[in-house]
Amino acid sequence: MRREWRERLTLGVLLIGLAGLIWYSLWMLSSLEDPTASPAPLSYSRHSMGARGLAKLFKRNGYQVRSLKRTFRYLPRDADMLVIFPPYSPFVMMNLRDHWTEEDRRFLSHWVEAGGVLVLLGNDMRLEEPLLPHFDPPAPPFHSAASARFKARPLLIPRWMEGIATVEMGERGTRLKAHDARWVPLIGDTTGVAVALHYRGKGLVLECVDSDWLTNAHLRRGDNGAFILAFTRWRLPRGGTIYFDDAGQGDLEYSLQRQGFWDYAPVALKVAFAHLMVLIALVMYSVGRRFGLPRPARPRTPSLGEYVDALTGLYASARAVQPALEIVLEDVRRRLCKRLGLPAGTTLLQLLQALPPDSELYRALTALHQAQQQPTLSESEAIRLLQSIEDALHT
Repeated sequence: MRREWRERLTLGVLLIGLAGLIWYSLWMLSSLEDPTASPAPLSYSRHSMGARGLAKLFKRNGYQVRSLKRTFRYLPRDADMLVIFPPYSPFVMMNLRDHWTEEDRRFLSHWVEAGGVLVLLGNDMRLEEPLLPHFDPPAPPFHSAASARFKARPLLIPRWMEGIATVEMGERGTRLKAHDARWVPLIGDTTGVAVALHYRGKGLVLECVDSDWLTNAHLRRGDNGAFILAFTRWRLPRGGTIYFDDAGQGDLEYSLQRQGFWDYAPVALKVAFAHLMVLIALVMYSVGRRFGLPRPARPRTPSLGEYVDALTGLYASARAVQPALEIVLEDVRRRLCKRLGLPAGTTLLQLLQALPPDSELYRALTALHQAQQQPTLSESEAIRLLQSIEDALHT
């Protein structure tokens, strides 16, 4: 009863461990989030808050769209326009604070002044003057959900904006205000300016109060898509390469020198490692302690030699050679009766009469019968006679 209780406890612990391992594996697999389904406004995200629709809009109109997953100073030379969404959360900003330096800000400022087109959607704490948009009242430091929607209309209609009637944006309680004399308001409502141009050297910056109005969920609202496409055609009439700042959403590519093994090891390898650790623990447990019901061994008929050796040791200690010989001889008689088809009660003399006189078995049995009559029979002689019968039985 005690053994059964221990076996049940062992089985229960193993089942709990297996359930925990399955849960751990499922949890690890659930962390394998499809990057194309990320809620962040990435250029490849199909999520409603993604920007794949905007990227496809540019591609369908002859522009090349690429993803920038490094800091601003690594912006390729073929970049004609850079679209920057604000960081998705304070957590992203805290992780990336040490990776955007003053060198990045200077590079981006020089790139715009040399003729680059910068599209700033909302507030971005990585930027500083003169590229940082001015808000009145100040905009929240991080990406925040819009409380409502509002419609804005053109404040002036240049030739490239013909046909643009309204754009729909999210209300975040703030509007743009002028930088300097080269700041041009484009779209607004009764509250203030929602979209404006800021000329810097040979390039310009498109500033917007809402960071989500060009995402997948809102790109088709009003003339949102038509406006951004008209702006792009105006600045890049011969086509060009447009980069999305996807690194701002936490996709920054670190160099392998700054990573440990588990930082870039695939999740499948981590799951396999966990399985290996559990397997090692089970093997160590099974080696140190047998668990489970014992399995009976297959029945095996011992040979006459083993039987003789066992009895020899038993009767040798008691100096009972004759009784031991009688027991073995009785077993030999029964085997021969069964082998020759004789009745079970056939005596040894009757058995000898049934055997051929010239057979080896007849001579061995006769010698054994004569030795049985000797009171001074030695152990070695008895073993020799029994061994001769064993040899005769197998010939």
